[in-house]
Amino acid sequence: MRWANELAEATFWIGLCSLIGWLAYPHLPEKVPTHFNANWQPDGWMSREAVIWFMPIILAILWLILTFCFWLALTEKGQLRLEQKDLKLLLWIRKLMAAFMVTIHASILAVGLGWLTSPRTVILPAIGVLFITIGKVLPKLKRNWVAGVRLPWTVVNEKAWTATNRFAGYGFLAIGTLFLVSPLFPSRFDLVPIGSVFLLILAVIFQSYIVYRRTNAIKS
Repeated sequence: MRWANELAEATFWIGLCSLIGWLAYPHLPEKVPTHFNANWQPDGWMSREAVIWFMPIILAILWLILTFCFWLALTEKGQLRLEQKDLKLLLWIRKLMAAFMVTIHASILAVGLGWLTSPRTVILPAIGVLFITIGKVLPKLKRNWVAGVRLPWTVVNEKAWTATNRFAGYGFLAIGTLFLVSPLFPSRFDLVPIGSVFLLILAVIFQSYIVYRRTNAIKS
């Protein structure tokens, strides 16, 4: 990892997030809606001072944690060492996550400015793009301890890892598509992609364990 590039990229995303807030600040009301109920009606507010700082700080913390985890994974000496080609994929995901957070920040500010009645039409498609991208990346990852479906039986079994991450990738693609089209339907439809996330988690755990047991049975 080139630390000069890391610093420059982090500065860009955090700076962009901060800049959007500062540009909006003079035009924001004293209280800005930041939390919304199931019908996307505001039910939580923050002061405009807190709003412009909250997301840049969260973004900076997330960037730092991900960068540290990637660096540790690169120093791993065993089979779970993160390879350079996988690192490139994860750096792309990190960049997309930063763009996602900037988008969420901008949508909240847009509600505060009166440009949007709710951030639903922005947030749900943004989640969809993030899910679809992760779905495309998951099947390409080799075993490592920092990214992918890391269960006790997938990190020790190559076949279980490959099958599980391919299965999870298809699931992420499907759910991402649901999030992408959700704004075209009434808000009650939002329960479909959200509920699908929990179903996918259960399905991935079950499917991965079955593959692991079958693989071990063949070996024995």
